[in-house]
Amino acid sequence: MRKLSGIDATFLYMETNETPMHISSLLMCEPAKKGDSPYESLKAQIVERLHEIPSFHRKLKHTPFYIDHPVWVEAEIVDLDYHIKHARLPDPGNLDQLRAIVQGLHSLPLDRDRPLWQFYIIEGVEDPAFGLPKGSFALYTKAHHASIDGGAGVSAMDILSDSEPTPRPPLPSNQVRLSKEDPGFFEMIGGSYGKFAQQQFDMLKMTPAYMKALRKVVQNSIEDSGSLLDNLRPAPKTRFNVRIQKQRAFGARTLPITEVIAIAKGTGTTLNDVVLSICGGALRKYLQRHNELPKRNLVAAVPVSLREVGDKSGANQVASMNCEIGTAIDAPLERLKVVNKNAKRAKKGLAAIKDIFPKDYSFFGAPVMVSAMAQITSRTKLIDYMPAAMNVAISNVPGSRKPMYFAGSKVISNFPVSIATHGCALNITLTSYMDRLDFGLIACKVAVPDVQDIADDILAEFKLLKKAVATETSKKPAPKKKTAPKKTAKAP
Repeated sequence: MRKLSGIDATFLYMETNETPMHISSLLMCEPAKKGDSPYESLKAQIVERLHEIPSFHRKLKHTPFYIDHPVWVEAEIVDLDYHIKHARLPDPGNLDQLRAIVQGLHSLPLDRDRPLWQFYIIEGVEDPAFGLPKGSFALYTKAHHASIDGGAGVSAMDILSDSEPTPRPPLPSNQVRLSKEDPGFFEMIGGSYGKFAQQQFDMLKMTPAYMKALRKVVQNSIEDSGSLLDNLRPAPKTRFNVRIQKQRAFGARTLPITEVIAIAKGTGTTLNDVVLSICGGALRKYLQRHNELPKRNLVAAVPVSLREVGDKSGANQVASMNCEIGTAIDAPLERLKVVNKNAKRAKKGLAAIKDIFPKDYSFFGAPVMVSAMAQITSRTKLIDYMPAAMNVAISNVPGSRKPMYFAGSKVISNFPVSIATHGCALNITLTSYMDRLDFGLIACKVAVPDVQDIADDILAEFKLLKKAVATETSKKPAPKKKTAPKKTAKAP
């Protein structure tokens, strides 16, 4: 019996009509070869490989009386007409039309009575300026966050795609093990009560570790700022910290990954530091235009993967740290230095609690109680009046540095499309693909209708930071050349 972990199940409980909890990607693909229909050829390839991805075959089964988290069971039928859909943009089929389609699709929740995934093959995408000739198409994918996280999503794409134009043969079905378990009433009841007892025992056992982590957190706070209260201060309230509506707005931009890495190396920072700093500058510009820029720095929630190398399971394995992103600082290079310092402090704080970070929880009636809290948040304006823990979510999901092909068509770009939540109306997620960093921005359309402006500002801020780094480098004196010491004649 494979029960959902507490983290997995929370994504189910947090889901409301206004906050669907699926993560998605938008892949832009070159035209199909030999005039083949992208829909028919790609659908055939996906169907051939479905058995290689266990999460695409399983559905939810709730515990009796909803006393504990659901379990995954094998679906009797995988209705391909529901899971793999076809769409075509009206002529001329440009990127603005595609963004409108994605915004609509992303606001629709998945059917919980089926396996929690869907693909849309969208034909008629044409934009020569973006490198999309006539006949190009897009693949929009979505899977529920309870079933899969960003790292597992990348692994699923590796299975469904190819690293060269010629598709590989699918693995024989006898080499793939799918669970056929379907637990009954008493088995699920017994498993739930056993889990409750185990959770209580584990908590008592971890008490020394909790106390050690608490001491470390207090010690770090005093060392970094001289006061524990400074680290408990809420983030400044912005238009992003509101109860959101169902409609979504989507924006996208790309940065050259080699140039971002070069900036990081040239400044002694990391790629993530550069990304956070650029996003901070973009949000500064955006809020300035709306006359809403707070005096204090905005705070980003930054997910951190806990997944071990080689782990391709679908379960969520992620923690989160909060980092100030320098929106109060105008100079790009100065902002990057401050973000680097803030990120080191945030990583230090996460390291203190990483070993005790709850990867699971279980208590009697969790599905009802946590879901009720989500509904209260969704149906009232409570979140509008509560202090903000963070302003925006910024996530970096490492992707493939090698080209991907679907049914022989090369993938040009891979834009992530993530989750907006109550109190965090804007999510910026980026994925590395070949020589690109593809940014996907998803937001509540009511709170942030012009989210593409923020995406454009990310590109503008990158250029400003690149110029500032080049200027700073040119001011530094060239390193002195080392001269070889003169050889002296040895005494006879």
